[in-house]
Amino acid sequence: MAKKNRQRETASAKSSKFPVAQNSQTFDWKVVAALFWLAAFIVYFFSFTLPNNPNFSRYGLLLYLDDLYAGIFGLVSAQGEIHSGWQYLTQRFDILLTAGFILTGAWAVGSLCLRLLLPRDAVTSLERFVFSIGIGLSGLSLLTLGAGLCGFLNLWLLGGIILGFISWAGFQAWNDRKLQSESSHASLESSHRQTILAVISLLPFLAVMLLGAMLPSVDFDVKEYHLQGPKEFYQNGQVSFLPHNVYTSFPFLTEMLTLLGMVLRGDWYWGALVGKTVLMSFAPLTALGLYAAGSRWFSPLTGWFAALIFLSTPWVYRLAIIAYVEGGLSCYLFLTFISLMIFTAKEFPSTCRTQGIFITGILAGSAMACKYPGVLQVVIPLGLLALFLCWKRSVEEENRKRKILKLALVYSAGVMIAIGPWLAKNRVETGNPVYPLVYSAFGGEDWDAELNEKWTRAHSPDDYDPADLAVKFIDVIAKSDWQSALLFGLAPLALLIPTTRRFVGIGWCYVFFLFLSWWIFTHRLDRFWVPLIPVVALLAGIGWNWNETRLWRIGSGVLIAVALIFNFGFMTSTLSGYNAYLLDLKQTREKLVSPPTSIQYKFLHKILPKNAKVLMVGEAQVFDARFEVVYNTVFDYSIFQEWIAEPEEGVTEEDLSLRSTKEIRDKLQKEGITDIYVNWAEILRYRTTYGYTKFVSPSRFADLVERGILEPPKTVTSQWWENLSRSDKNVINTWDEKLLKELRLNTESNKLNEAFIASQVFRVRSK
Repeated sequence: MAKKNRQRETASAKSSKFPVAQNSQTFDWKVVAALFWLAAFIVYFFSFTLPNNPNFSRYGLLLYLDDLYAGIFGLVSAQGEIHSGWQYLTQRFDILLTAGFILTGAWAVGSLCLRLLLPRDAVTSLERFVFSIGIGLSGLSLLTLGAGLCGFLNLWLLGGIILGFISWAGFQAWNDRKLQSESSHASLESSHRQTILAVISLLPFLAVMLLGAMLPSVDFDVKEYHLQGPKEFYQNGQVSFLPHNVYTSFPFLTEMLTLLGMVLRGDWYWGALVGKTVLMSFAPLTALGLYAAGSRWFSPLTGWFAALIFLSTPWVYRLAIIAYVEGGLSCYLFLTFISLMIFTAKEFPSTCRTQGIFITGILAGSAMACKYPGVLQVVIPLGLLALFLCWKRSVEEENRKRKILKLALVYSAGVMIAIGPWLAKNRVETGNPVYPLVYSAFGGEDWDAELNEKWTRAHSPDDYDPADLAVKFIDVIAKSDWQSALLFGLAPLALLIPTTRRFVGIGWCYVFFLFLSWWIFTHRLDRFWVPLIPVVALLAGIGWNWNETRLWRIGSGVLIAVALIFNFGFMTSTLSGYNAYLLDLKQTREKLVSPPTSIQYKFLHKILPKNAKVLMVGEAQVFDARFEVVYNTVFDYSIFQEWIAEPEEGVTEEDLSLRSTKEIRDKLQKEGITDIYVNWAEILRYRTTYGYTKFVSPSRFADLVERGILEPPKTVTSQWWENLSRSDKNVINTWDEKLLKELRLNTESNKLNEAFIASQVFRVRSK
């Protein structure tokens, strides 16, 4: 029986393959044209100066590639006051162990779900494994959400449940071990030398991703809510509405995995590193999906090369080492895409199509559970595509409309299983299932028209100028700092294969849809278009394998090797992220040397009392704080203003008066505030971008000091006045300059220069 199932699986995969390679060794002008295109595109790609790092050009970096690689070896040496070296690799073992436990649990949950939904021979073993991990990670996220809402964030409870799933799935896998062994043997028979070399070439990229993911976070959004939200939930012992951080009401699929890491590790800091490591796994999971897709429809070599192109893209590396949600969103987008292509194919058993569409819905809903834009990028377009393909497959069937309606309901049910709990949570907490979005239709607790207008203005495109569309198109295909020349250099070549044009056409239409939806519906932040990369990587893998002549293999191989060598050197440089791979993690936590907020928190940890509770003004990336904080994001109302200002109708923010001295003292004492930290640099940035309450100004703090409520401030950080932008200077000049500027000696030039006080801390006076 096992042999029969394996033969059926192999036959099914072969029947769905497209012939892609041309074996003719005669001269072909198409090969010459393809090589010319690839070379020209790579030259064009390297002609750009990096938009986010304007002091560097790709051509200049290519000339000094040896310096980039020398920097890799320098990463194991001492980094300033922190130690680094291979001896600290063992510090990562418990992080890897906990992350491995979570990933094993994800496989267990997902495999048990698929066992109930799909016959074993409906998909290949690799496809089943990939879908299992994807569904399982979504399931563990919902498990953590449910436990958190009930206040049961307990190591023994969650760990015990996951261990139970692992035991159950392991027992089932043990019973199927003979079938799995034969399937694995069959897959090994199809491999050859080129595939083995492709696999080996993946390892360096995966290694640096893994090491980078286990480093402390340095990104603003991560410290503001991607990690800070789980940290607060962990410290509070439950998942609840946080009115001071609107971002924590987003769907938090990936953040719940971080919270799970904190619970299992028993510490919010080390648990965050566990969470980052788990989130890094979305990159190799997507790569496995690419290999599975390439193997099913084309060849194993096509799949491996698509995976290599994907993992060697600096954007993928960047998302793997930073706890952004786009890594998870990209993975679920691609898994949804290939699942619908599998389950709507003619050769797929019609008796299993309903279950397949249900699985597609779960994956699509998981994409939305990573981030709201998933509904526009995945749920709606891929749902419609799935129904359209099913409609075409059932042209001659009776009751076609009825069956399509049934599939639509099944797909929607799958979507709601993954995203529904998040919508229900927001509906109960705020009255708005998609809080804070669609305020005009649903309203929302702790939200009003003023905040909604500020949010909408900040998260919408500035204009719809067609010229900008062309500019952004160039940015996406070639100019972006972390783009790879191989993606759009090779992907167009997939159109040269006549037998695959229908499949490739669907892929390209989806890529263009993702690009246009990013340009039309978002505020065009560069990483928001990144989810299209896996689809382009598959097209690039197909494009590379369009021809097997010696001329194409050697010519393209040389160009591809240059791009891969550059990508690896660029990925491991500081231009792609915080890459001090082998730092002493224990010393790093104590000395807090990870940029960019390390200086201020290091100083605050030194001067603040152990029982400090600090009101943060203008500061929202508070994850590093080891003291208790009260803060708000820029899109929430200022807590400082609510506590200090006298509420007056019809009065502008800057004209509001202070409450009485007694009221302010009593409020600060009631809230247990020992210190107030003010980040003027962040307030400057907010006022020149999103907007920030004008109530907060130096004169307010001068009044509080004069009243004896606060002690005179201590300067935490400062910036040279000459380094500030003109817009920043114009804002500062509306404040009391005497309080914000001081003369400092520039020891390098031995000249006096004005310095802007970037942040201050005020001690609250005791009565």
